[in-house]
Amino acid sequence: MREYPTQQLIDDIARSLSPDEFDRAAQNALAAFDALNTEIIERKGVKLACGEGCSVCCSLRVDVFAHEVFPIAHHIRRHFTDNEIANVMTRLAAHAEKVLPLTPFEHATQNIICPLLQNSRCSVYLVRPQSCRRHHSQDLATCQYTYDHPTDLDSPAAHDRDLFRALTGAMQQNIDAYSHLGFDHTIYELGTALHETLNDPASWQRWCDREPAFLHASVTPAGP
Repeated sequence: MREYPTQQLIDDIARSLSPDEFDRAAQNALAAFDALNTEIIERKGVKLACGEGCSVCCSLRVDVFAHEVFPIAHHIRRHFTDNEIANVMTRLAAHAEKVLPLTPFEHATQNIICPLLQNSRCSVYLVRPQSCRRHHSQDLATCQYTYDHPTDLDSPAAHDRDLFRALTGAMQQNIDAYSHLGFDHTIYELGTALHETLNDPASWQRWCDREPAFLHASVTPAGP
C-alpha cells in the first residue's frame, strides 16, 4: 500500500507564500488521500452503499481544520456566481445562528443539514474536507438508522474497518504536517468556520501568523 506523502506536504507548505500556493499544497494532499482511498477499496473489493445524490450523512457535524476551510472559501469565491455566493452566505448565517448556541455534543445529536448541500449534492465536492472523504458506508439501512435516531451515538457505523483506519491515519499525518510548521490545529465545525472566514478576511492573516484562525466558530475539544 502506498505511503501518504507527509514530508512532501510539509515541504510544499513550507514553500508556500500565497493563498494559491497553499491551495495547491492542500489539493495535492487531497489527491493523495483520494488515491489511497481508491487503492484500498479496489484492493479489498470494498462494496460501498454510497451513491450520487445520497445525502443522509450530510446532517452530521463536520469537524475540520483551518487549512481545510480556506480552500473551500477560495473555491466559493472563484467558482460560485454572485447569486450562488449570496445564497450560500444566507445558509451559512442561518447555520451559524443555529449551531453556535449548542455544545458540540448537542450539535452531534441533532440532524442539522450541512449548509453546503444543494439538491442532495455537495456544492463544494471537489474541495470537501478529509472527514467527509473518509466517511463511507456499506449499509444504507445503518445510515438511515443514524439519521432517524441522532441521539444514539453508540450505534455502530457501517464502515470497512481497514479503510476507515487507514484514512484516519492519513488524516492525522495531514494534521501533523501543519502542526509541525506551527499552524493552527484547532478542531473547528465546518459551517461556522466557513461563515467566519467568508466574512472576516483577517482570519487568513491570523492563520498565516500561526494564530488561531477563527475567533467565533464552534470548536470541538481535542481528545486526551
